[in-house]
Amino acid sequence: MLRTLLILVFFFSSFLFANSTITIDNTKKFYDNFNFSYLKDESSILHIEDILKKEFSKNSKNKFTLGYTKGSVWIKFSIENRSLNNDFILSLNESFYETANLYYFEDKWIKKSNGVFNPIENREIRSNFLSYDINLLENEKKVFYLELKGKYAYYGNLTLYEKDYFYFTNVMNINNLYIFIFGIILLIIVFNFFLYLKLREKIYIYYVGYSFFNLIYMINASGILVYVNLQKYMYDLLLCASFMIGFLVLFSCEYLDTKTYLKKYHKALTFVSIPFFILGLLVLTSYQPWNKFINNLAGLVCILLIVVSIIIYFKGNHKSKYYIFAMILYFSFVVLFTFTVAGAFEYTNITRYGFLVASAIEVTIFSLMLANRYNDRKEQIQLYLEKEVELRTNSLSISNTKLSSLIKERELLLKEVYHRVKNNFHMIIGMLWFENKKNNNNELDELINRIKSMSLVHEYLYRIDDFTNVNIYEYLNKIVTNIRMGYKDVIFDSSIDNIKIEFDNAMSLGVIINEAITNSMKHNKDTKDFKIEMILKKEEDNICLILEDNGKGFDINNSNEGLGLKLIKQFSKKLPNSDFKYSFENGVKFELLFNENEIKKDIKE
Repeated sequence: MLRTLLILVFFFSSFLFANSTITIDNTKKFYDNFNFSYLKDESSILHIEDILKKEFSKNSKNKFTLGYTKGSVWIKFSIENRSLNNDFILSLNESFYETANLYYFEDKWIKKSNGVFNPIENREIRSNFLSYDINLLENEKKVFYLELKGKYAYYGNLTLYEKDYFYFTNVMNINNLYIFIFGIILLIIVFNFFLYLKLREKIYIYYVGYSFFNLIYMINASGILVYVNLQKYMYDLLLCASFMIGFLVLFSCEYLDTKTYLKKYHKALTFVSIPFFILGLLVLTSYQPWNKFINNLAGLVCILLIVVSIIIYFKGNHKSKYYIFAMILYFSFVVLFTFTVAGAFEYTNITRYGFLVASAIEVTIFSLMLANRYNDRKEQIQLYLEKEVELRTNSLSISNTKLSSLIKERELLLKEVYHRVKNNFHMIIGMLWFENKKNNNNELDELINRIKSMSLVHEYLYRIDDFTNVNIYEYLNKIVTNIRMGYKDVIFDSSIDNIKIEFDNAMSLGVIINEAITNSMKHNKDTKDFKIEMILKKEEDNICLILEDNGKGFDINNSNEGLGLKLIKQFSKKLPNSDFKYSFENGVKFELLFNENEIKKDIKE
């Protein structure tokens, strides 16, 4: 028992008074496994001359986590060169200390000033990490003092490198990791911003806000801003951490659908984001104490969001499991880093940089969640549209059925109207016929024929189903047949194309043909072998009517214009784009041209 106790005492004392000398030989490129002594100066007023009189009673490994402390920390160590190399670089592998001055004696005390606000062009080693050029002759040994002061916790990885190895291995590796993570997050930001522009859903702009401020926060923490001389905004940019949590809360409420699953608490959860936006602005006025408020509240809110996501998972939103995994992964590494810088855990690559990798994984998982949500939304929209199409189709079918019924009713009413008009025409014709017989003359024959030509249209419409167009072949043949009944000695030839025209145009054409034929017969009662030829044809888009006889003709300029010619002129004007003319070579030739398609085209346009 006594032997064991002595071994423990020896081990403890050997650690407490461990050798803080770095011995350089030719077997290594870097030295990261040694101890140093340190002293805390809470007043931050001690100079190197004062420090030489102090006892450095505390020891730490070179990968140190000294926690939060007031004032400054002084580190003491020795370097002994037993190698053939003379040029080395000492690096903290951190960038955030306001003061990081290195002291050593060489005929006098030399001070190498450094710190986060020191521009890159003024640094001895142009790196975002606080580093120093060390020159030692062979077998030379020197004692170094490192003064550190900052507003964060005191942690770092004090390492001695061969000069070439530092530039091409250490710095590039860490910065490449930062740049790789920054690239991933930037691509995700751009992708989700375009999704927001396309979908206009709030969740995407919340996620863009969260990712953007997360990116700026990590750029600031990496110290890379020194390369563009923006390190002076280091403390102001800590507002990004606060804004990041604010947008995370809003994004989480949207993705977890707290409005549905936690309806009573939805507004309260969204209001949790407001203090973070306010605290972010307050950081601009003073770094402390607002930064502590942000850190403490951020931890509590992350726990709250994880608990809420678990509750919602058990309420039926099973897709929240991905959110739970991402949040627990990231929060675990953040807690690990927080306890590390506070001095509870050892400084390692996992405890120091694990939260960066976890953050990139979290952001990627969230982006995949949103992409999956986008696909789900597309499927939901497709189902919705299919239902809407089905509903509209059913509605249109019902409307079409009603319209069909109304059309049939309209057709019946129109047929009834045409039937009554036809009967009225027949009644008038009958009255005129009785009056004509009563006076034993044929003075009213022309009027009777005119009325009959209009009556024939209504009789035709009464018998057909298509009321928009009239078959001109059937209609005109009935008019010609009616006229020929009064003039049996006339030879009549006709050639009529099977054309359909509108109702009003058919009536006008019927009146014109009736008057033109009647006029020819009236002026050629004594003409032997009197012949009338009628042609109605379609030429491209025009309809052409030709009426020609072999009679004696008349002088249209010297003859008195009777009712027949007046009717021909007036009804010709009713036809669309019409033009007519008379010619007198071997009898009388009447030509009429009109374009019914052109007026239909204008109506459609």
